[in-house]
Amino acid sequence: MTIQHSIDTMQAWTLALRRILGYPEFAPIGNPVAFASGGRKDPVEALQIAAIVQKTGRDVVFVNFDDPIPAGPVGVSLATRNTLLVDWHPEVQLYAASDNAPVELLTAGHRWFVGPRSILTAAALPPQAKIARGVDRAMRRWRETASQSHRVDLTGSVFIPAGAAYADAVPMEELRRAA
Repeated sequence: MTIQHSIDTMQAWTLALRRILGYPEFAPIGNPVAFASGGRKDPVEALQIAAIVQKTGRDVVFVNFDDPIPAGPVGVSLATRNTLLVDWHPEVQLYAASDNAPVELLTAGHRWFVGPRSILTAAALPPQAKIARGVDRAMRRWRETASQSHRVDLTGSVFIPAGAAYADAVPMEELRRAA
């Protein structure tokens, strides 16, 4: 497994999640949501993600990976802006109400979906009886979309080294050239 293959895998799954959530392929005005991927985050690393949310003013949907990366993601986390702080949701489930419905993110207390103006919007959780089927449906759609999302050049993507600030981000183009 090469660095380039790992980068491609992480980007494919992250782009696929963006697509099935119904977030625009282009950066909408204000670009209120950032999509990122990397290793699972412990509480200190979650604070670093929260700092990025505060600095950029954007919610973050984070796709979690363990080694080996080509095996696919192990979960999704979500960092959302709140009035005074950032909420960190380490274990988010994907959910789709039907085969054609956009995928939503389920946290302990809310369902999150891409609403008007491409803003993550919270609503009440779906009925408990429908969650298991909706999770299976969403995961299938995510796998299918990710398999079609490899080798896409995502101009403007950045890599933030572990423990580094957002200001220290390295453009993915530079990382690819160095690999």
